[in-house]
Amino acid sequence: MIIKKMRRELEKLIESERFTEVSQETSVYLRQQLHDQGEEVRQVTDVLHGKQLGHAVHPILTAFTVGNWTSAILFDVLGFITFSRSTRRAGDTLTALGVLSAFPSALTGMTDFSTIQKNSANYGAAHGLINGLALFFYMGSVVARLRGQRFRALWLAMIGFGAVTLSSWLGGEMVYGQKVAVNRAQVKGAEDWSAVLPIDDLPMSTPTRVEVGENPVLLFRNDEGIFAIHNVCSHAGGPLDEGEVVNEVCIVCPWHGSVFDMRDGHIVHAPATVDQPRYQVRERDGQIEIRKWDESLIPSEESFLYGAAAPEPEVL
Repeated sequence: MIIKKMRRELEKLIESERFTEVSQETSVYLRQQLHDQGEEVRQVTDVLHGKQLGHAVHPILTAFTVGNWTSAILFDVLGFITFSRSTRRAGDTLTALGVLSAFPSALTGMTDFSTIQKNSANYGAAHGLINGLALFFYMGSVVARLRGQRFRALWLAMIGFGAVTLSSWLGGEMVYGQKVAVNRAQVKGAEDWSAVLPIDDLPMSTPTRVEVGENPVLLFRNDEGIFAIHNVCSHAGGPLDEGEVVNEVCIVCPWHGSVFDMRDGHIVHAPATVDQPRYQVRERDGQIEIRKWDESLIPSEESFLYGAAAPEPEVL
């Protein structure tokens, strides 16, 4: 009952109009600052988002930080009871390791926050602020340990651990409750060929949205052929057909700036960490037909296939 009441009060604070507004504005400001710094900075943010891993970096680093601090608390309490020097040293080492790993964890978290979906910015901001508070107390605990103030070090660490536990709950709420950092580009069905558009109605070099069952699809035509990728951005569900075309063959998501090559859906720039699903394309009787991409389903030469072997995409 007490926990539920505390949760309601916390959610009331996080979802307050003013906090939500400031959180969203801060996220947008950070994103603009990072994206306006040029290609080199953008490549750094790609790494911080986890583009090369195909998975967000932040939860990997937080697992290391929280794991160290959780183990440290156990050794601290045991060392306080038994007066064992080796046990205390273990707690000291784990606490310090947690503090050191918290900085890159915070950096990746801030990078992810800059491109967080709008309706989750308030939870992301609260998550970051509480993590910062936890780090503050743990840094104080490290200083107290260096000064030999064992009792002070223990209660500072316990306050920090309480804060990071609360922050971890918020992180779980964002992922499991609000689907932050969850792949939104899921293809449903579409195993069979479907006519979507007369070929004469597809303009050159202009992204065009069509529907295949429940799947919104982005068609793109150039001198190389006709290509099709899923229209829902894998990062947060943005409509790619409303984005800007750059580098002749790349589309920029209008919501958070992920960049994909329209010829095969691969990521050029994060925050997306999952490639866009691609579709097979062919022409039949003047109609463009598409279906879900599957190497085992590529037809023989008698069926003309567009986009089956797109040239290696260029990076912006």
